[in-house]
Order: sequence, then structure tokens, then C-alpha cells
Amino acid sequence: MKLSPEFEQYTREQGNGFVPPAPDLEFLYRLVADVSAPIEIGAVNNGFLKVIPVTGGRFEGPRIKGEVLNLGADWNTTDHRNPTTKQIDTRYMLKTDDGAYITISTKGYQWQSEEVLKKRMAREPVDPSEYYFKQHLYFETADERYSWLNNVVAFGVVISRKSPGVIYDAWIVR
Repeated sequence: MKLSPEFEQYTREQGNGFVPPAPDLEFLYRLVADVSAPIEIGAVNNGFLKVIPVTGGRFEGPRIKGEVLNLGADWNTTDHRNPTTKQIDTRYMLKTDDGAYITISTKGYQWQSEEVLKKRMAREPVDPSEYYFKQHLYFETADERYSWLNNVVAFGVVISRKSPGVIYDAWIVR
């Protein structure tokens, strides 16, 4: 990170000699989600809405693993001003291998060039570096073993699957 010496000094003065520390990332899990055919809602205020049911999958990481339950969906809105941009809004459930239930909701964006969108719509393989697909992750659980998830800032880096669905790596910001 590069700031001017003047601004660096100014922020140190304003922060009682401190500046915000750079964050670290902790890998949380990799998730593979299955989905079924979208339900097209149609034109809404911000664009074209499809609801895509989440029907299952698996996730695994160093401290947590389990299954994606057949319970939830992605409210996926294509921007009416730019059809290459989608807003992602999901809510679904996880069940850990040791029996804990965890709800997850995500908010994010997916965008790409028109050329890449055409390839993805045709289910052609596209290198994930050619499109942007990121999301914020929010967790809720009453299970004390995983209550630490209730208070983390996390994000996901998402790619499309060969079959309908997504794969994403989840990271906690430390």
C-alpha cells in the first residue's frame, strides 16, 4: 500500500500514533453447490430477476465440513442497465458432518464482458480470471461449536461449475 508521506503522517496523528493494520486471510472452506433450473420472475425495479434453487452439495475446510442442504436459493438479478452484470443474493443452509445447522446468506456481484457472458451462457469453459464473481458471506448458528462464525467478516471467490451450480472458496478476514 502506497500513501503519500504527508497523508501517512496525518493519519498517524489522527490515530494516536496508529494506522489500521493490514488484514490477514484464513481459508474457511471450499463449497460445491448444486442448483436446479431457475424460476424466472421477470422485470423488477433493478433488472431481471431469476430465483435459482440451491439443491445440495458439499463443503470442506480445516475447521468445518459437511453438506449443503436442499433448502434455499439465489435471487439473481441481471442489471437492466448492463446485462453483463448480476447481483447475487442467496440464502441457504449448511449441515456440518457433526450435526450443526448453519444458515448462510451472501451478497455479491458477477460481471464479465459480453463475449465471456456468451461463452458462459453456452456452458463453454471460461477461465475464472476472465470474469468477476465475488460475494460477502454472513453466517448464523445456535450451535456453540460454530458460534465463532456468527461474528466473522468473510467473503467468497466464486467460479461457475461444469454442471449447473457454483464452486467457491470462503475466506475469513482477520
